[in-house]
Amino acid sequence: MNLKLRRSARTPYSEEISIFDADVKDEQEEPTNIGKLDLHYVDDQIVGTLLIWAEYAANFATAQRGTPMTMTDLIDQILDEISEPLGVPAEYGIEVYYPRLDQHEFVSNYDEFEDEDVLDDFDDEDVEERDHNGRVH
Repeated sequence: MNLKLRRSARTPYSEEISIFDADVKDEQEEPTNIGKLDLHYVDDQIVGTLLIWAEYAANFATAQRGTPMTMTDLIDQILDEISEPLGVPAEYGIEVYYPRLDQHEFVSNYDEFEDEDVLDDFDDEDVEERDHNGRVH
């Protein structure tokens, strides 16, 4: 498993991160989107919600057959990525859900031109880019 986290939105105290498995390719030969993470940085901890797409979770056990990796290991690996950078609170409280990707939709009131700009501004940076209080630069 080769996890890639991409920040898709951020504020001074929160971020939305898309999660990909670079070892599993989708129909366009891109890394498979396996979920998303919404994080909120408070003084002494991180709180948030982790969504792992049910389709990925259902195939996870089969894909990991022969390895000791479990879904708990995957969740731990994702959370290690967001809680290990220097200056980020090590304690977290994250709710985990397994919704279906095909029932997920994005709704906005952006006009068509603005919507394209949002996609063009998609940030590929790693999540480690935070100041000593866990705030994203």
